[in-house]
Amino acid sequence: MFSYPITAEFHAEAPPEAVWAAFAAVERWPQVLPGVGAARIEPPGVLEPGAVIRFLTGPQDAPVVQFYRVAEAEPPTHLTLESDTESWRGRTEYTIEPDGTGTKLTVHSTMDVTGALLRVQMFVVGRTMTAQREAALRERTRALLSLAEQPR
Repeated sequence: MFSYPITAEFHAEAPPEAVWAAFAAVERWPQVLPGVGAARIEPPGVLEPGAVIRFLTGPQDAPVVQFYRVAEAEPPTHLTLESDTESWRGRTEYTIEPDGTGTKLTVHSTMDVTGALLRVQMFVVGRTMTAQREAALRERTRALLSLAEQPR
């Protein structure tokens, strides 16, 4: 198995509780996350270990259902989401800390490649794919932080 980690830090002009609330407001994600359609958490409204976040992505005429499992949830300081396919397993840890009047958010995301074809692809274009993953992680995280910074 090959592992591809990414770590990034962000600052939000919102308190940790508002950042946590943005992660928990799954139904509002489509307002700020490009390419994300309807989103929900099961059981409804509960961001806790064992919950599943489901959302639509891709073209509107042929959307794909994606999901995250909540592996760890310690409001408002720590959240870990997991997802997998036949070719990879993903785990993303969010550490939320007070930072002055705002919040420091550290994101550590790891993609473990398990499928043979994806292993070959990562060997050939791994740097490019990792850079694309990091850009997507930064875009999604900034979008969620903008949700935290919006008046409620």
